Amino acid sequence: MNAQPSRYANYWPANVKRTLAILIGLLLLVVAAAWGYWTYRQHRSYQTPIPIEAKSVIRISVDALLVDLAWNALWNRSYYQGKAHEKPMEFNRETLSQTGISVPANVFLYQLDSAATDASSALYFGSVPLADTAEFSNWLTKQSTLIVQRDTLGKFAYSDHVLAVYDANNVFFAVSPQKIASPLPVIRKKIDALMTSDAWSAISESPFRDIQKSSGHIAIRGEQEAAIKFKNGRILFSITHTLGNPPTSGVIEPRFPESNTASLWIAGIPSFLAGKPIKIGPYTLLGDSLLEHYQGNLIAEWKGTVKQQDTVISYDYDEDFTMHEREELVEKSVPEVYLSIAADDGLLAYLQTQGMLGPQGVNRDAMPLYQLYISAVPGGFLQFHTADRYSEIPAQRAANDRVLYLRINFGRMDPASLSPMFTPYIQLFDHLEVSGRRTGEGNVSTQGTLRMHNTQINSLIQLVNALKSAS
Repeated sequence: MNAQPSRYANYWPANVKRTLAILIGLLLLVVAAAWGYWTYRQHRSYQTPIPIEAKSVIRISVDALLVDLAWNALWNRSYYQGKAHEKPMEFNRETLSQTGISVPANVFLYQLDSAATDASSALYFGSVPLADTAEFSNWLTKQSTLIVQRDTLGKFAYSDHVLAVYDANNVFFAVSPQKIASPLPVIRKKIDALMTSDAWSAISESPFRDIQKSSGHIAIRGEQEAAIKFKNGRILFSITHTLGNPPTSGVIEPRFPESNTASLWIAGIPSFLAGKPIKIGPYTLLGDSLLEHYQGNLIAEWKGTVKQQDTVISYDYDEDFTMHEREELVEKSVPEVYLSIAADDGLLAYLQTQGMLGPQGVNRDAMPLYQLYISAVPGGFLQFHTADRYSEIPAQRAANDRVLYLRINFGRMDPASLSPMFTPYIQLFDHLEVSGRRTGEGNVSTQGTLRMHNTQINSLIQLVNALKSAS
């Protein structure tokens, strides 16, 4: 039986078919060219040199961020045009190129392998190529937060968190998340030593070469491995770290009630305490002494708010204009928090020996904002609580390989019981959930998701706008 020709076989004229074929071919060619250009930029970026002495590397995926933000702006034009807030944030390749910087596909930061007492131990260093040195120099002078100076080594710019030095081809910089405390000349000389050093290795040939495999917008390799990805309305993050001898069997996990504002559970010994003193007000606790009594289980719950009485001191004058001190008891709302630590009787004795405990619990000079009571709780826990009595430990279940859990419901927070500095973030965030599991040899792989109220706008843009509002 002969097949009947489709009645649609001649629906499209030959010239239309030819035009469609040409258009499809051109589209495929554009896609291939864009993909090739993207791949080439990625390859070139991993030829970026870093010092051989680097002990950790952070990669910031500029191209990936710009693409994601461009797509997000395309579908949310009103927000990015400033109709949803007063000052829209500009973050695109054109804006960056106006700085005189040749925008790379990835920017790399690194920490140097130096002693803890070295001025550079807390700093991150990096460099980016310049497309136009004069334009970059002009851009620096327009930044109100930067101070531009010249010394015997040339021009440099600095602020509370960055110090940058540049030549005809590159700008080298040191940045710190916290305010830089080290003397600027020391950091200036460290950067100059890096600029003149020949002990460099390309990222693709360094011990950190596997950072190319990370899909996060921010990736970290070194003593810890971490990645952060900024999605629409969500921040996804992961970190592989050492918890400190987490138990391998018989771990019991609390079943927190959904009504909690925040819940935290840690099974294992927090190794960062080892060998470190901990300052709490006028008191100093030794990390090793705490670990001696700690039995590897910590449970914290924030249930809501409670009322506490506090003493307010004021001054007034009598009819003879003599100043008198007056104390007044006031009632205030504070977070209802219970921190339960699995410990032997020696922990309570140690805190008493250090002078931290008084008749009402923890002395107010150690915890001035709230009255913190302390109780021995059934199950071998020592509990610190802001309510006037302790709370029972939540019901527990087998944890399998899980050793860490954190959940925060920002919608349940009472802004009146917190500092106003937290208000922009409470309004921005919805939920945070973090879970950590054993991966062997004392390591824990932690995965987390921070969800925002606005599910349509890229989380990085929302976070930056919240920081601007808070400042």
